[in-house]
Amino acid sequence: MNTHTLDIIDTAYEGYGVGRISGKTVFVPFTVQGDNVTVNVIEEKKKYSFGNLLKINRYSQHRGEKYCPYIGQCGGCLFGHIKHASQVKIKEQIVKNALRKCEDFKIDSIISKEPLNYRFRINLKVKNGETGFLRHKSHEIIPLEECPVMKPSLMNKVNALKGYTDKDEQGSIYIIENEENKALLKTDCNFSDSNRNNLLNIFDGFSTQSGVKGAESIPVKTVFGSFYTGFNGFSQSNRFLLSDFQKTVADMIPDESRLLELYAGSGFLTLAAAEKAKEIKAYEISGESVSLAKKAKISNAYFQKEDVDRNIFRISDPFDTILVNPGRKGMGKKVTEFIKQNKPENLIYVSCNPMTMSRDIHRIGEHYNIDKFFILDMFPGTYHIECIAKLNKK
Repeated sequence: MNTHTLDIIDTAYEGYGVGRISGKTVFVPFTVQGDNVTVNVIEEKKKYSFGNLLKINRYSQHRGEKYCPYIGQCGGCLFGHIKHASQVKIKEQIVKNALRKCEDFKIDSIISKEPLNYRFRINLKVKNGETGFLRHKSHEIIPLEECPVMKPSLMNKVNALKGYTDKDEQGSIYIIENEENKALLKTDCNFSDSNRNNLLNIFDGFSTQSGVKGAESIPVKTVFGSFYTGFNGFSQSNRFLLSDFQKTVADMIPDESRLLELYAGSGFLTLAAAEKAKEIKAYEISGESVSLAKKAKISNAYFQKEDVDRNIFRISDPFDTILVNPGRKGMGKKVTEFIKQNKPENLIYVSCNPMTMSRDIHRIGEHYNIDKFFILDMFPGTYHIECIAKLNKK
Protein backbone atom coordinates (compact mmCIF):
# COMPACT_ATOMS: atom_id res chain seq x y z
CA MET A 1 0.00 0.00 0.00
CA ASN A 2 1.30 3.44 -1.02
CA THR A 3 0.94 5.16 2.38
CA HIS A 4 2.35 8.50 3.55
CA THR A 5 2.10 10.79 6.57
CA LEU A 6 1.67 14.48 5.82
CA ASP A 7 0.38 17.83 7.06
CA ILE A 8 -2.73 19.34 5.51
CA ILE A 9 -1.78 22.91 4.65
CA ASP A 10 -4.80 24.25 2.74
CA THR A 11 -8.34 23.46 1.55
CA ALA A 12 -9.22 23.38 -2.15
CA TYR A 13 -12.47 24.62 -3.72
CA GLU A 14 -13.97 21.18 -4.27
CA GLY A 15 -13.65 20.26 -0.60
CA TYR A 16 -10.31 18.47 -0.50
CA GLY A 17 -7.60 19.07 2.05
CA VAL A 18 -4.27 19.88 0.40
CA GLY A 19 -0.93 18.37 1.36
CA ARG A 20 2.40 17.56 -0.31
CA ILE A 21 4.38 14.38 -0.83
CA SER A 22 7.94 15.02 -2.05
CA GLY A 23 6.81 18.41 -3.35
CA LYS A 24 3.84 17.02 -5.29
CA THR A 25 0.34 18.21 -4.34
CA VAL A 26 -2.02 15.57 -2.94
CA PHE A 27 -5.75 16.11 -2.41
CA VAL A 28 -7.36 14.28 0.52
CA PRO A 29 -11.13 14.39 1.24
CA PHE A 30 -12.51 14.91 4.76
CA THR A 31 -9.37 16.68 5.99
CA VAL A 32 -8.71 20.32 6.83
CA GLN A 33 -5.65 22.53 7.25
CA GLY A 34 -3.94 21.80 10.55
CA ASP A 35 -4.52 18.04 10.37
CA ASN A 36 -1.62 15.61 10.31
CA VAL A 37 -2.82 12.49 8.53
CA THR A 38 -1.81 9.14 7.13
CA VAL A 39 -3.12 8.60 3.61
CA ASN A 40 -3.12 6.01 0.90
CA VAL A 41 -2.41 7.45 -2.57
CA ILE A 42 -5.15 6.02 -4.81
CA GLU A 43 -4.74 8.02 -8.01
CA GLU A 44 -1.64 9.58 -9.58
CA LYS A 45 -1.77 12.45 -12.05
CA LYS A 46 1.18 14.20 -13.68
CA LYS A 47 1.09 17.24 -11.39
CA TYR A 48 -0.99 16.04 -8.43
CA SER A 49 -2.41 12.97 -6.67
CA PHE A 50 -5.53 11.93 -4.79
CA GLY A 51 -5.28 10.26 -1.42
CA ASN A 52 -7.65 8.31 0.80
CA LEU A 53 -7.69 9.21 4.50
CA LEU A 54 -6.53 6.29 6.67
CA LYS A 55 -5.80 7.94 10.03
CA ILE A 56 -5.80 11.35 11.69
CA ASN A 57 -2.60 11.66 13.74
CA ARG A 58 -3.18 15.25 14.89
CA TYR A 59 -6.56 16.97 14.83
CA SER A 60 -6.83 20.50 13.46
CA GLN A 61 -8.36 23.26 15.55
CA HIS A 62 -10.79 23.72 12.66
CA ARG A 63 -12.39 20.31 13.17
CA GLY A 64 -15.84 20.34 14.73
CA GLU A 65 -18.17 17.82 16.29
CA LYS A 66 -19.86 15.68 13.65
CA TYR A 67 -23.55 16.49 13.32
CA CYS A 68 -24.18 13.37 11.22
CA PRO A 69 -22.80 9.81 11.57
CA TYR A 70 -22.14 9.64 7.81
CA ILE A 71 -19.72 12.58 7.67
CA GLY A 72 -16.53 11.18 6.23
CA GLN A 73 -18.46 8.81 3.98
CA CYS A 74 -21.36 10.70 2.36
CA GLY A 75 -20.65 12.74 -0.75
CA GLY A 76 -23.02 15.49 0.38
CA CYS A 77 -21.36 17.30 3.30
CA LEU A 78 -17.68 17.40 2.30
CA PHE A 79 -17.13 20.22 4.84
CA GLY A 80 -19.20 18.52 7.54
CA HIS A 81 -16.14 17.71 9.66
CA ILE A 82 -15.20 21.41 9.89
CA LYS A 83 -16.54 23.92 12.44
CA HIS A 84 -19.09 26.18 10.77
CA ALA A 85 -17.15 29.35 11.60
CA SER A 86 -14.04 27.80 10.02
CA GLN A 87 -16.04 26.73 6.96
CA VAL A 88 -17.01 30.36 6.39
CA LYS A 89 -13.38 31.52 6.78
CA ILE A 90 -12.17 28.84 4.36
CA LYS A 91 -14.79 29.84 1.80
CA GLU A 92 -13.77 33.48 2.19
CA GLN A 93 -10.15 32.54 1.45
CA ILE A 94 -11.17 30.44 -1.56
CA VAL A 95 -13.00 33.45 -3.00
CA LYS A 96 -10.06 35.78 -2.29
CA ASN A 97 -7.72 33.37 -4.04
CA ALA A 98 -10.06 33.06 -7.03
CA LEU A 99 -10.36 36.84 -7.48
CA ARG A 100 -6.87 37.83 -6.35
CA LYS A 101 -6.03 39.32 -9.75
CA CYS A 102 -8.92 41.79 -9.56
CA GLU A 103 -7.66 45.26 -8.70
CA ASP A 104 -8.26 46.31 -5.05
CA PHE A 105 -10.56 43.32 -4.52
CA LYS A 106 -12.32 43.18 -1.16
CA ILE A 107 -15.32 41.38 0.30
CA ASP A 108 -17.91 43.73 1.79
CA SER A 109 -19.82 41.16 3.82
CA ILE A 110 -20.37 37.43 4.37
CA ILE A 111 -23.97 36.48 5.10
CA SER A 112 -24.46 33.24 7.00
CA LYS A 113 -27.20 31.76 9.18
CA GLU A 114 -28.21 28.49 10.87
CA PRO A 115 -26.11 25.65 9.36
CA LEU A 116 -28.65 22.87 9.99
CA ASN A 117 -32.22 22.13 8.78
CA TYR A 118 -31.83 24.65 5.96
CA ARG A 119 -32.40 22.54 2.84
CA PHE A 120 -35.93 22.59 1.45
CA ARG A 121 -35.15 20.67 -1.72
CA ILE A 122 -33.20 17.44 -2.13
CA ASN A 123 -31.89 15.01 -4.75
CA LEU A 124 -31.63 11.35 -3.72
CA LYS A 125 -30.73 8.04 -5.32
CA VAL A 126 -32.55 4.71 -5.07
CA LYS A 127 -30.72 1.40 -5.53
CA ASN A 128 -32.08 -2.04 -4.69
CA GLY A 129 -34.87 -0.36 -2.79
CA GLU A 130 -32.50 1.68 -0.59
CA THR A 131 -32.96 5.46 -0.63
CA GLY A 132 -30.12 7.83 0.21
CA PHE A 133 -27.08 9.76 -0.95
CA LEU A 134 -24.09 8.44 -2.86
CA ARG A 135 -20.95 7.59 -0.95
CA HIS A 136 -18.13 10.00 -1.85
CA LYS A 137 -16.69 9.15 -5.29
CA SER A 138 -18.81 6.02 -5.47
CA HIS A 139 -22.07 4.66 -6.88
CA GLU A 140 -22.80 2.98 -3.54
CA ILE A 141 -25.87 4.20 -1.66
CA ILE A 142 -25.68 5.38 1.95
CA PRO A 143 -29.19 4.61 3.26
CA LEU A 144 -30.85 7.73 4.62
CA GLU A 145 -32.65 7.71 7.97
CA GLU A 146 -31.95 11.27 9.10
CA CYS A 147 -30.27 14.24 7.43
CA PRO A 148 -29.51 17.14 9.80
CA VAL A 149 -29.18 19.71 7.02
CA MET A 150 -32.62 18.89 5.66
CA LYS A 151 -35.88 20.56 6.71
CA PRO A 152 -37.37 18.07 9.25
CA SER A 153 -40.77 17.83 7.56
CA LEU A 154 -39.01 17.14 4.25
CA MET A 155 -37.10 14.30 5.91
CA ASN A 156 -40.43 12.91 7.13
CA LYS A 157 -41.69 12.82 3.55
CA VAL A 158 -38.57 10.98 2.41
CA ASN A 159 -39.10 8.34 5.08
CA ALA A 160 -42.80 8.01 4.20
CA LEU A 161 -41.89 7.55 0.52
CA LYS A 162 -39.65 4.59 1.34
CA GLY A 163 -42.70 2.48 2.14
CA TYR A 164 -43.75 2.63 -1.51
CA THR A 165 -40.35 1.82 -3.04
CA ASP A 166 -39.87 -1.76 -4.27
CA LYS A 167 -36.81 -3.70 -3.08
CA ASP A 168 -35.44 -4.06 -6.63
CA GLU A 169 -36.13 -0.44 -7.59
CA GLN A 170 -33.42 1.87 -8.93
CA GLY A 171 -33.58 5.51 -9.93
CA SER A 172 -33.52 9.07 -8.67
CA ILE A 173 -35.78 11.23 -6.50
CA TYR A 174 -36.21 15.00 -6.35
CA ILE A 175 -38.36 16.63 -3.66
CA ILE A 176 -39.01 20.29 -2.88
CA GLU A 177 -41.14 21.58 0.01
CA ASN A 178 -42.19 25.12 0.90
CA GLU A 179 -42.65 26.62 4.37
CA GLU A 180 -46.33 25.59 4.38
CA ASN A 181 -45.08 21.98 3.94
CA LYS A 182 -46.57 21.69 0.45
CA ALA A 183 -44.28 19.45 -1.58
CA LEU A 184 -43.61 18.10 -5.07
CA LEU A 185 -41.97 14.80 -6.01
CA LYS A 186 -40.24 13.96 -9.27
CA THR A 187 -38.89 10.43 -9.77
CA ASP A 188 -38.03 7.93 -12.48
CA CYS A 189 -38.77 5.05 -10.08
CA ASN A 190 -41.73 2.83 -10.94
CA PHE A 191 -44.79 2.67 -8.69
CA SER A 192 -47.90 0.52 -8.94
CA ASP A 193 -51.20 2.31 -9.62
CA SER A 194 -52.27 1.90 -5.99
CA ASN A 195 -48.95 3.24 -4.70
CA ARG A 196 -49.11 6.18 -7.10
CA ASN A 197 -52.50 7.13 -5.67
CA ASN A 198 -51.11 6.85 -2.15
CA LEU A 199 -48.32 9.29 -3.00
CA LEU A 200 -50.90 12.09 -2.91
CA ASN A 201 -51.20 11.41 0.82
CA ILE A 202 -47.59 12.60 1.11
CA PHE A 203 -47.11 15.06 -1.76
CA ASP A 204 -49.27 17.77 -3.30
CA GLY A 205 -48.15 16.68 -6.73
CA PHE A 206 -45.80 14.20 -8.33
CA SER A 207 -44.24 13.37 -11.68
CA THR A 208 -43.34 9.77 -12.55
CA GLN A 209 -42.74 7.90 -15.79
CA SER A 210 -46.49 7.32 -15.89
CA GLY A 211 -47.27 11.02 -15.89
CA VAL A 212 -48.14 13.91 -13.57
CA LYS A 213 -50.76 13.84 -10.85
CA GLY A 214 -51.84 16.61 -8.49
CA ALA A 215 -50.21 20.06 -8.35
CA GLU A 216 -47.59 20.93 -10.95
CA SER A 217 -46.11 23.82 -8.99
CA ILE A 218 -46.00 25.26 -5.47
CA PRO A 219 -45.40 28.86 -4.30
CA VAL A 220 -42.38 29.79 -2.20
CA LYS A 221 -42.92 32.93 -0.12
CA THR A 222 -40.27 35.64 0.22
CA VAL A 223 -40.31 39.21 1.52
CA PHE A 224 -40.79 40.38 -2.08
CA GLY A 225 -43.67 38.02 -2.83
CA SER A 226 -43.95 34.41 -3.96
CA PHE A 227 -42.09 32.71 -6.77
CA TYR A 228 -43.16 29.33 -8.09
CA THR A 229 -41.20 26.13 -8.41
CA GLY A 230 -42.04 22.93 -10.26
CA PHE A 231 -40.66 19.54 -11.17
CA ASN A 232 -37.80 20.83 -13.32
CA GLY A 233 -37.34 24.54 -12.62
CA PHE A 234 -34.27 25.43 -10.57
CA SER A 235 -34.66 26.77 -7.04
CA GLN A 236 -32.23 27.87 -4.37
CA SER A 237 -31.88 25.40 -1.48
CA ASN A 238 -31.40 27.43 1.71
CA ARG A 239 -34.76 28.51 3.13
CA PHE A 240 -33.12 30.72 5.79
CA LEU A 241 -31.28 32.94 3.28
CA LEU A 242 -33.80 33.47 0.48
CA SER A 243 -34.80 36.96 1.58
CA ASP A 244 -31.22 38.04 2.37
CA PHE A 245 -30.24 36.86 -1.09
CA GLN A 246 -32.98 38.91 -2.74
CA LYS A 247 -32.34 42.02 -0.63
CA THR A 248 -28.62 41.96 -1.45
CA VAL A 249 -29.35 41.90 -5.18
CA ALA A 250 -32.14 44.50 -4.96
CA ASP A 251 -29.85 46.93 -3.13
CA MET A 252 -27.45 46.82 -6.08
CA ILE A 253 -30.01 47.76 -8.72
CA PRO A 254 -30.32 51.48 -9.49
CA ASP A 255 -33.74 53.06 -9.08
CA GLU A 256 -35.79 53.33 -12.29
CA SER A 257 -33.20 51.36 -14.26
CA ARG A 258 -33.95 49.43 -17.42
CA LEU A 259 -32.82 45.96 -16.47
CA LEU A 260 -31.79 43.11 -18.72
CA GLU A 261 -31.87 39.85 -16.72
CA LEU A 262 -30.05 36.82 -18.14
CA TYR A 263 -30.36 33.26 -16.84
CA ALA A 264 -33.50 34.45 -15.05
CA GLY A 265 -34.78 31.05 -13.84
CA SER A 266 -38.30 31.12 -12.45
CA GLY A 267 -38.17 34.74 -11.30
CA PHE A 268 -36.67 34.42 -7.81
CA LEU A 269 -34.40 37.45 -8.28
CA THR A 270 -36.80 39.18 -10.68
CA LEU A 271 -39.26 39.59 -7.79
CA ALA A 272 -36.69 41.62 -5.87
CA ALA A 273 -35.35 43.50 -8.87
CA ALA A 274 -38.86 44.64 -9.80
CA GLU A 275 -38.97 46.78 -6.64
CA LYS A 276 -36.17 48.96 -8.04
CA ALA A 277 -36.15 48.67 -11.83
CA LYS A 278 -38.54 50.55 -14.08
CA GLU A 279 -38.71 47.68 -16.54
CA ILE A 280 -37.20 44.19 -16.71
CA LYS A 281 -36.64 42.06 -19.80
CA ALA A 282 -35.83 38.58 -18.49
CA TYR A 283 -34.45 35.69 -20.56
CA GLU A 284 -34.22 32.02 -19.55
CA ILE A 285 -33.45 28.82 -21.49
CA SER A 286 -36.00 26.62 -19.65
CA GLY A 287 -39.55 26.85 -20.95
CA GLU A 288 -40.92 25.46 -17.67
CA SER A 289 -39.03 28.11 -15.68
CA VAL A 290 -40.42 30.87 -17.91
CA SER A 291 -43.96 29.56 -17.35
CA LEU A 292 -43.36 29.45 -13.59
CA ALA A 293 -41.96 32.99 -13.61
CA LYS A 294 -45.05 34.31 -15.37
CA LYS A 295 -47.23 32.84 -12.60
CA ALA A 296 -45.75 35.41 -10.21
CA LYS A 297 -47.42 38.17 -12.27
CA ILE A 298 -44.62 40.71 -11.92
CA SER A 299 -46.15 43.74 -13.61
CA ASN A 300 -42.96 45.39 -14.87
CA ALA A 301 -41.18 42.18 -15.94
CA TYR A 302 -41.38 40.43 -19.31
CA PHE A 303 -40.10 36.87 -19.59
CA GLN A 304 -38.96 35.12 -22.74
CA LYS A 305 -37.47 31.69 -23.47
CA GLU A 306 -34.01 32.06 -25.01
CA ASP A 307 -30.62 30.35 -24.93
CA VAL A 308 -28.57 33.47 -24.32
CA ASP A 309 -25.26 31.60 -24.46
CA ARG A 310 -25.99 30.93 -28.14
CA ASN A 311 -28.34 33.74 -29.15
CA ILE A 312 -27.55 36.74 -26.96
CA PHE A 313 -27.07 39.02 -29.98
CA ARG A 314 -30.72 38.57 -30.94
CA ILE A 315 -31.61 40.78 -27.99
CA SER A 316 -32.21 44.41 -28.92
CA ASP A 317 -34.06 45.68 -25.82
CA PRO A 318 -32.83 49.01 -24.41
CA PHE A 319 -31.11 48.61 -21.02
CA ASP A 320 -28.64 50.33 -18.71
CA THR A 321 -28.15 47.53 -16.17
CA ILE A 322 -27.61 43.77 -16.57
CA LEU A 323 -28.29 41.11 -13.95
CA VAL A 324 -26.81 37.66 -14.63
CA ASN A 325 -27.18 34.45 -12.63
CA PRO A 326 -25.57 31.67 -14.69
CA GLY A 327 -24.99 28.07 -13.63
CA ARG A 328 -21.64 26.71 -12.48
CA LYS A 329 -20.08 26.93 -15.93
CA GLY A 330 -20.49 30.72 -15.83
CA MET A 331 -21.41 33.04 -18.68
CA GLY A 332 -20.95 31.91 -22.26
CA LYS A 333 -18.27 33.71 -24.29
CA LYS A 334 -20.93 35.35 -26.45
CA VAL A 335 -22.52 36.84 -23.32
CA THR A 336 -19.25 38.38 -22.18
CA GLU A 337 -18.71 39.75 -25.70
CA PHE A 338 -22.24 41.20 -25.64
CA ILE A 339 -21.46 42.95 -22.35
CA LYS A 340 -18.19 44.35 -23.69
CA GLN A 341 -19.88 45.66 -26.82
CA ASN A 342 -22.86 47.25 -25.06
CA LYS A 343 -21.05 48.42 -21.91
CA PRO A 344 -24.05 48.91 -19.58
CA GLU A 345 -23.48 51.26 -16.67
CA ASN A 346 -24.03 48.50 -14.11
CA LEU A 347 -23.57 44.73 -14.04
CA ILE A 348 -24.79 42.55 -11.17
CA TYR A 349 -23.22 39.11 -11.30
CA VAL A 350 -24.63 36.28 -9.16
CA SER A 351 -22.50 33.14 -9.18
CA CYS A 352 -22.38 29.69 -7.58
CA ASN A 353 -18.80 29.11 -8.78
CA PRO A 354 -16.10 31.65 -7.85
CA MET A 355 -13.69 30.12 -10.38
CA THR A 356 -15.87 30.75 -13.45
CA MET A 357 -16.99 34.06 -11.97
CA SER A 358 -13.36 35.16 -11.75
CA ARG A 359 -12.78 34.06 -15.36
CA ASP A 360 -15.77 36.05 -16.60
CA ILE A 361 -14.87 39.19 -14.65
CA HIS A 362 -11.37 38.97 -16.10
CA ARG A 363 -12.84 38.77 -19.62
CA ILE A 364 -14.72 42.06 -19.16
CA GLY A 365 -12.19 43.60 -16.77
CA GLU A 366 -10.95 46.27 -19.17
CA HIS A 367 -14.37 47.93 -18.93
CA TYR A 368 -15.49 47.25 -15.33
CA ASN A 369 -14.43 47.56 -11.70
CA ILE A 370 -15.92 45.61 -8.81
CA ASP A 371 -17.85 48.06 -6.63
CA LYS A 372 -19.43 45.68 -4.09
CA PHE A 373 -18.93 42.00 -3.31
CA PHE A 374 -20.88 39.67 -1.01
CA ILE A 375 -20.58 36.01 -0.08
CA LEU A 376 -23.70 34.07 0.92
CA ASP A 377 -23.14 30.83 2.79
CA MET A 378 -26.04 29.11 1.06
CA PHE A 379 -24.69 25.58 1.52
CA PRO A 380 -23.25 24.98 5.02
CA GLY A 381 -21.47 21.66 5.33
CA THR A 382 -20.44 21.76 1.65
CA TYR A 383 -17.73 23.53 -0.33
CA HIS A 384 -20.29 25.38 -2.49
CA ILE A 385 -20.18 29.17 -2.39
CA GLU A 386 -22.65 31.79 -3.62
CA CYS A 387 -21.22 35.18 -4.57
CA ILE A 388 -22.87 38.45 -5.61
CA ALA A 389 -20.88 41.26 -7.22
CA LYS A 390 -21.84 44.71 -8.45
CA LEU A 391 -19.59 45.98 -11.21
CA ASN A 392 -19.52 49.57 -12.44
CA LYS A 393 -18.36 50.75 -15.84
CA LYS A 394 -14.95 52.41 -15.70
